[in-house]
Amino acid sequence: MSGEGALESVAEPARETPVVGSFDVVVAGGGPAGVIAAVAAARGGARTLLIERYGFVGGMATSALVTPISEFRVGGRQHIGGIPLELMRRAAELGGAELERDSGNWPVNDEIFKLAAQRLLLESGVTLLLHSWIADAVADDGRVSHVIVQNKAGRVAYACEAVVDCTGDADLVRAAGLPTTKGDVLQPATLWFQLGGVDTDALGYVFGDAVDGILPVSESIRARLAELHAAGEVPLFGGPWINSFFHDGLVSINVLREATDASDPEWFSRTETSLREKMHAIIDVLRREFPEFRDAWLAKSGIQTGVRETHHIVGLYELNKDDIVHPKAFPDTVAKGAHTIDIHHTDSIDQSEFVILRHPYNVPFRALVPEGSENVVIAGRCLCADGPGFGSVRVMATCMAMGQGAGTAAALAVRHGLSMPGMDVDLLRSALIDGGAIVDFDNVHLENIAALAGTELAGTDRS
Repeated sequence: MSGEGALESVAEPARETPVVGSFDVVVAGGGPAGVIAAVAAARGGARTLLIERYGFVGGMATSALVTPISEFRVGGRQHIGGIPLELMRRAAELGGAELERDSGNWPVNDEIFKLAAQRLLLESGVTLLLHSWIADAVADDGRVSHVIVQNKAGRVAYACEAVVDCTGDADLVRAAGLPTTKGDVLQPATLWFQLGGVDTDALGYVFGDAVDGILPVSESIRARLAELHAAGEVPLFGGPWINSFFHDGLVSINVLREATDASDPEWFSRTETSLREKMHAIIDVLRREFPEFRDAWLAKSGIQTGVRETHHIVGLYELNKDDIVHPKAFPDTVAKGAHTIDIHHTDSIDQSEFVILRHPYNVPFRALVPEGSENVVIAGRCLCADGPGFGSVRVMATCMAMGQGAGTAAALAVRHGLSMPGMDVDLLRSALIDGGAIVDFDNVHLENIAALAGTELAGTDRS
């Protein structure tokens, strides 16, 4: 255990790990980025395996209850389309997503999102391997030949031609011996929860759409919680962001925060237990202090604490604040983002470097490719970005768009014998446009970008 001094190592017996399958593309992690990456790779003609540690997919949107999924629109324009938009429409058709919000911050029902994502994967021909952890990789000079998995069957290997790391923590990148970095101060973690028995009619004023990327917050509730926090009666909190949850009386709440490193299992275990205690304590405070919550009861909490940040790859390009605030026309743009730069403090109830964005920015493919990689690409929050850049690009909708870029690139790499650093970006961008992705606004007819009308997104001018 940590804190007890250095312990001696043990020598494990040498073993032969059976290779139980072979795929063109292996996607590690079935969160929002991984789901989209796997679908994109499969639709690109690659035999695709998606490996997920839980018994369902959806990542932070399902295991951690994070909602809304931000952000598909900005300034009245759609900047994320393609497979992410298709998934959101499927969830909406099942009654589990609200796409009417012009801000592009779209609430999801975690249970329905699980089903919509699972159906999309299986219909696209993806092979799912659930209840399995990435244990290691067989790699030589930046090329992964096998992904090693630990599960109830023991330790097994899958051969592959390309891999997409969507673990959020760069697990596969690190297993392959490729460089990563981790900041000294990471954004805090949050345990989300859902409450029933809430007077949602009285809280209607905080259920409105985001304005300039900022979700409504009850100033009176926040002010009282701040008083109680200063008096030592309420733990560190943010917001609180209180979202209506598809049925009268139900809300989803983002309020708790705690400093941690989710890639340190011992520290993160302490965080999980600490935040679960704090969740019950703050629910008691809500019942006591605010009439809207007097009869509230805990409907559900995340099966894990929501994680904002751990490892980042050392990529071929670092997305930075200037790229976010003053968007660049990257020749290898594969996704767009527009979320407010939003950095949560680990030691106060405030946020810093808050910058409202009114136009989308571009995410280059190079920020998804680790230095030294031959056939490894990532999608999601472990991309290469500086602090302020990461403060915007980390959100789930942008991670989903990155997933389509990375999954499409993996399929093209296999089909055409390309390395990730040597990717034909014109071919990649053309494939993304054909798949409905928005990689340049002048590549699509804006009048055809109708997220709510079911209109097909089409690429026309591929300049």
